[in-house]
Amino acid sequence: MSSNHRDFSHLEYLLSIKNEVGKKHWPEFADKNFHQPIVYYTRSGTFVLNPNEHIRSITQHSELPPFQEEVARIRLSASYTDTTSFQFASSYSDEDRTQLHYRENVLLFQSFDLTQKFIPDITDIQDWSIMVIHELFHGYQRAIPEHKAYYVNLEIPGGPDEFLGAYHRDLEWFKESVRLENELLKGIWRENRNLKEGLKKYDSIRAARIDRIKKEYGIDIRKIEDYEILTEGHARYFESLCKRYLSEQQTDTSILADTDNGLITGMFQDYEVAEDKNLYNIYNDRYYYPLGYNIAMILEKHLPEYAETIYRETQSFDSYLDSLRHDAP
Repeated sequence: MSSNHRDFSHLEYLLSIKNEVGKKHWPEFADKNFHQPIVYYTRSGTFVLNPNEHIRSITQHSELPPFQEEVARIRLSASYTDTTSFQFASSYSDEDRTQLHYRENVLLFQSFDLTQKFIPDITDIQDWSIMVIHELFHGYQRAIPEHKAYYVNLEIPGGPDEFLGAYHRDLEWFKESVRLENELLKGIWRENRNLKEGLKKYDSIRAARIDRIKKEYGIDIRKIEDYEILTEGHARYFESLCKRYLSEQQTDTSILADTDNGLITGMFQDYEVAEDKNLYNIYNDRYYYPLGYNIAMILEKHLPEYAETIYRETQSFDSYLDSLRHDAP
């Protein structure tokens, strides 16, 4: 099997996971393989799936047969080949016409083989698949017109790692507050602690933290934090749905080469969502990921109908938490 074919068979396999989980838990995500243009970096070249007219107009490229008979595919010129840096992100620019991601969010990620070069611990195709699906979920989020209209007007100076992460890194009181907030959320869904009481405490502690930042630094972080809690926490939540699916179902590996079957190790065979500390605990300055994940787990249990309105009628989890806080017994 050629390296190109192998890279695309891996992609086809991960899409089968994404779409099976999506059909059950988030059908709109499964409606399309890709909700936006995808830049796929491999050792043998860089490809764009679902390219828009802007990407076609600014690049030298060659047309290739469609992917899975329905998704347009082009191969970019050698100048776009990149095997020396890690590429795993969603990008958007309203200003720079020379960028592939001009006025449309574009997802960039690397093949399984190339990802292993930068993250040697990724040894299972399913593990890589979940990494990519996290980014694909961002593509789905940002393709929703109401959500796109919101985020393109949301300024995050320096990006979230600097704007929010710096407070967590530099201020011990901020870090301790966030830890307490996360423990409250985690306790509600993992340990069945009182929903109403836990959410009231969470809201009170978080509000005090945000108010203190506003008083001491003259900056209101709530809107940006709400956005990051929603988008990153929710993409992480879909990761957990994938892991739960892989623990219960045998996937169709017929698309993979026989030599690749050894790269599926059954790592999620005994998966227990309540024991996945990497999803629900804070272990770096991106504290908003676990906050959002734990909120999504609470909503899964106590207000599953939130999925009908999120991203279209509201751009944060706050209204759902308010509802639970006021209506819970």
